[in-house]
Amino acid sequence: MLRIKCCAENPPLVKPQTVSCDIMTTLTTRNEILNSKRIISSELTKMQKAFYDEEMLQYYKDDNEEHLYWEQFDCIKNDETNYSTFNKIISFNHSNIHTFAKKLTVKLIELFKEINVTNFIIISHLKLDFFGNRENKFKPLKKAYEKLEKIVGDKTFNEAFEINIDSLEDFIEILFWTTRCDPSIAEYVFVFDKDEEFQFHLCKYGNLHLTEYNNEQLTEDILKELGWTIIEGQEHDNFTTDGKIKGRQLKL
Repeated sequence: MLRIKCCAENPPLVKPQTVSCDIMTTLTTRNEILNSKRIISSELTKMQKAFYDEEMLQYYKDDNEEHLYWEQFDCIKNDETNYSTFNKIISFNHSNIHTFAKKLTVKLIELFKEINVTNFIIISHLKLDFFGNRENKFKPLKKAYEKLEKIVGDKTFNEAFEINIDSLEDFIEILFWTTRCDPSIAEYVFVFDKDEEFQFHLCKYGNLHLTEYNNEQLTEDILKELGWTIIEGQEHDNFTTDGKIKGRQLKL
């Protein structure tokens, strides 16, 4: 069983701020998002209730670090909201891993133009550091963390981002390589649209797990017309034949 701790016992309070670089990104607090976004709060609350583990909590208690466990579950006691959901796993035909993130960004922008979406919130299901195993020297992962470090202005960050569509390419590259190669980060890092109409997260295989709320805009017909494939059944890695993921390391 993997035990994950927060990077810092007392991380600095993050005040919303716009990062001035080649992309438009705002660093914001999870509390601000959770207090203002009803569906996002409800989704994370459901996830945290599902991930809560009495046995894991006892490990932390045994080390007198119970507070570190609860810091990850920052909205487990929030209210849940009722709404309908429409779920799909989608992919597209592109097996070159080195150009995948860039191609995925192009496909996503095309998709978002279809439903007139330009602003997003990036937040993980548990309050965990976006920076994971920095000892992993796999070049694409190292580059992704260096890019994230420039965006954040630090080597640790466990809050949330607000971005616009112009920022998407850098974040897709970061999320693709960190999710694929670093199992020490949060298992689910969600990209919500700001109006809470949908969210998606990338899995280690490069597939997109898509959920829409209350209204299904991205129907199978629209997705297929835009070049996406609906995955039914078991997922497979898009870049290997044997399923082995180069560069993926578990920090013990």
